[in-house]
Amino acid sequence: MDKEHGNPCQQRIDPQAVFTRAGGMMTSLYPHQTVEDLATRLFVAVGTPENEAQIVSQHLVESSLMGHDSHGVMRIPEYLDLIEQGRVTPGGAITVKQTSSTTSIIDCGGNFGQVGGQAAVEDAVARATEHQVATVITSNCNHLGRLGAYAQQVAEQKMIAIATCNSPVHGHFVLPHGGREGRLATNPLAYGVPTDGDPIVAGFATSVAPEGKIRYYRNMETPLPDGWILDAMGNPSNDPEDFYGPPRGGILPLGAAAGHKGYALGLLVEILGSALAGSPCDAPDNAGNGLCLVVINPDAFSGQQLFGELASETRRYMKSSPPAPGFEEILVPGELEFRTLRTRRQEGIPLDDQSRDAILQ
Repeated sequence: MDKEHGNPCQQRIDPQAVFTRAGGMMTSLYPHQTVEDLATRLFVAVGTPENEAQIVSQHLVESSLMGHDSHGVMRIPEYLDLIEQGRVTPGGAITVKQTSSTTSIIDCGGNFGQVGGQAAVEDAVARATEHQVATVITSNCNHLGRLGAYAQQVAEQKMIAIATCNSPVHGHFVLPHGGREGRLATNPLAYGVPTDGDPIVAGFATSVAPEGKIRYYRNMETPLPDGWILDAMGNPSNDPEDFYGPPRGGILPLGAAAGHKGYALGLLVEILGSALAGSPCDAPDNAGNGLCLVVINPDAFSGQQLFGELASETRRYMKSSPPAPGFEEILVPGELEFRTLRTRRQEGIPLDDQSRDAILQ
């Protein structure tokens, strides 16, 4: 993908990959270290400072390791294209504008969203360490990737995180409840809670599914589950192409028959990401995601040690519920992802042939 600087992809990913069949397409498993190294070299080749290339590559690989393939390494070609189009500025200056002792705005300078997101986490944790709470928002921030990663980073530092993320108008393909033309993005919410083991981490779109998962189904040539999308005329469809069009369809808000609830949550995320940052929701020149990150230091309340013990007890209490028919156990948010992380570290991360070829071309 980088003709001017030479093609680092000539050194192919592990040729001894294990192949499995999924959805009629060939999917391969690759060592995560190999993919991370390749992604880093690709980003460096197109002008990204090495430390920033590593931040982005590690984020994408971790997303795939944790089972969030839609926000993982399949995004590498997309990010390289954004750089070529001038929509991402590798090395763009990150500027912190303090608005009070507990609040700030992070101007990401058009840089990768992952670079700006990490800066937001570092700033918020530092403020919450000193002042017990912090709220940080971003501007000029590109695609952040997996929102839960930022909540997880905070929780791993023994603090509570609540995060939201909106998108610019060109990503408004989620339907308001009762509508057939998009007015919101997938607008995810995430939170992270420290415990005495793995943190509790939730991250989910306020639509029934993120666009990246629809793209993944399309790449796998697999029909979508019922209730995910409407076509351009407002009719239910299982065909990913009916979403992409033309004419474009729309993704339904979270909640099925109670979709007004997902719509209400998505609207809150939009307001936190646009109005709070001083930007109109339909501004055509918005750079990308608007992150709002709230960090709470348990030391301001029950104290970190007691909080961690009680949060862990709450987790055990949730898991003590007898499973209903069709379920083997009760999971808490993030538990499945951490299991997947440990498995994929050993076995490799999956990548469909279409995404792999896009990376290697």
